[in-house]
Amino acid sequence: MQKFENVQDAFKNAPMAQFVKKLKLLGLTSYLLLVAYYPILLIVLDPDENTTSYIPMTLFWLPMLFAIKGLIQGNPYTYAWSNFVLMWCFIHGLTSLWTYTGNIVFIIIEVLLLTGAFIGNTYFARYRGRELGLALPKIKEIKEQEKAFFEKRLKDTDI
Repeated sequence: MQKFENVQDAFKNAPMAQFVKKLKLLGLTSYLLLVAYYPILLIVLDPDENTTSYIPMTLFWLPMLFAIKGLIQGNPYTYAWSNFVLMWCFIHGLTSLWTYTGNIVFIIIEVLLLTGAFIGNTYFARYRGRELGLALPKIKEIKEQEKAFFEKRLKDTDI
């Protein structure tokens, strides 16, 4: 596993495996389609007469906009944290599948796009992070380093 000193440059310059490129494409495409689909769904296809459309737009669509720049740049961290925003949208989609009385095709499209974005983002972040050496260290390695540090410190103070 390679370690890159300047991680920002590594996102752009490090080689990427073919299946990781496909995961990136799946996640990015699904995410961007969701960003385009939510306003169409909430305002055009299924406007609710009982509520104003700015409430669901604020809750579901607006937070999705914050991740677009990092996703386009290929930042694995952004791919990872964007899933938290997608989980909020999953709550909407799955609840709507259960309770919605209108045309359910709109909700199925939403859930399929959410699933594609979630799978693509999760696995892209995981595998690209490994390629770039961004994986979290194992707890065993951390304990060994701490033990060595404190034993050396204890040894230095005893002399």
